[in-house]
Amino acid sequence: MEGFIVKIGISEVLVLASCIFSFSNLTLACVSLSLGVLGGLVRYTISYSEKQQKVKNVENAAENFSSIISNIASGINKENLH
Repeated sequence: MEGFIVKIGISEVLVLASCIFSFSNLTLACVSLSLGVLGGLVRYTISYSEKQQKVKNVENAAENFSSIISNIASGINKENLH
């Protein structure tokens, strides 16, 4: 399992803590589980949004490049060629 890195964040700690708290305080366990799940969802949506923004930037760059090439190609006419 080379290259497999596990990042443990606060969301994972809250979920694990909720498992431990479930034996003594059910309210605290429910709250920490809810916060852990909510934090995980927020982290996922932020990373998904960043990936989508990168894809959008690449598409915009490709469109700009193709428009530059088409403008250069349309600027060349047969009269300028000798």
